[in-house]
Amino acid sequence: MRIKEITEAAMSVGIQGRNPISAGARGLMAARWKYDTIVDAASNNNIKGAVARLANNLKVIEQIDYNSIDDLMQNISMAFQIDPKDLHKAFVSKYKETPDTFAKKEKIARQNRPKSI
Repeated sequence: MRIKEITEAAMSVGIQGRNPISAGARGLMAARWKYDTIVDAASNNNIKGAVARLANNLKVIEQIDYNSIDDLMQNISMAFQIDPKDLHKAFVSKYKETPDTFAKKEKIARQNRPKSI
């Protein structure tokens, strides 16, 4: 973390008027905690968005095999700047099944829907 970021974070937690570096470890810890909280919240939103996009794409995917699902997950992970393993864990946590099982069930459900006339 750079000094400017620490200063801005420390100022926002109530160390105004003082140099946050000389304010001691307490001010720096508060600044670091706030920074980590903001980063965690942003990461959480990224993961939620990535899981939603993965689920939507798995509902319409035509070819269900390891490579196609892996490519899809890699692309979504890169777009949302998250680790593919974190995307997989979050998906399983939300849907209680792996992406390939989810895709297979969705394909069966799609095939069993009545065709519109």
